[in-house]
Amino acid sequence: MVGKPLFQRYTGTYWGAWMKDTYRKTSPDVNKFWFTRHFTGKLLYEYTNQDEFRANRETKVYDLADLYFGTGHAVYDGAFFYHKTGTRNVIKFDLDREAVVGSVAIPNAAYQGKHYVYSTEYNYFDLASDENGLWVIYSAENEASSLLVSKINPYLMEIEKTWNITVRHGGYGNGFITCGVLYLIRNTHAKSTLIDFAYDLYTKERLTNVRLQFTNPFQMNNMISYNPLEGRIYSWDKGNQLTYPLLL
Repeated sequence: MVGKPLFQRYTGTYWGAWMKDTYRKTSPDVNKFWFTRHFTGKLLYEYTNQDEFRANRETKVYDLADLYFGTGHAVYDGAFFYHKTGTRNVIKFDLDREAVVGSVAIPNAAYQGKHYVYSTEYNYFDLASDENGLWVIYSAENEASSLLVSKINPYLMEIEKTWNITVRHGGYGNGFITCGVLYLIRNTHAKSTLIDFAYDLYTKERLTNVRLQFTNPFQMNNMISYNPLEGRIYSWDKGNQLTYPLLL
């Protein structure tokens, strides 16, 4: 079950991403937030805690050197992972060293033109983390009915395995992975919609009779990601940063 969305902050920019490190509860950075503005840019903003984030008082601004594209970024074990504009590459940016420390090319991925992974546009790659690690969700090049999901080793920056899932993903607004299950949200521009697609990546089976209610209060939800440490969803709905509690 997905609970009612809780308001956290209003930014004023319709497109963007906000996130926490989803790897370890014992990390010294466990209370920090990171933020990107718009669906392309070179700056990553850091906030010490939730109060500083809500007050928009950043403690550090990182220059990524490369342009990121989309709003499907992730922070995982002290590094920021993002899609490098105009390429098939996922980049690893070490937050302590403030430098790019690795990249991985994603084979057969659509990364230009209108071949976005979701109907909400401006995302070719959707980086996701759950209890099992780091994933990337993306569309297959020139195959509208194939959605690809790859498990990434975040330290070696290698693809461990790729799943090819038959679904017309352009008919869905966004998605996330929880406990090894991929969920797709039907419409992120409708106030009330459904999560009606679920695929277990370990059993390789589509789950039947999935109809979970989901709300987009501002009807322009451009970023949706799951935080496994907190058991809730983060979203960016028309410039509003929201969280949704989950009952698993």
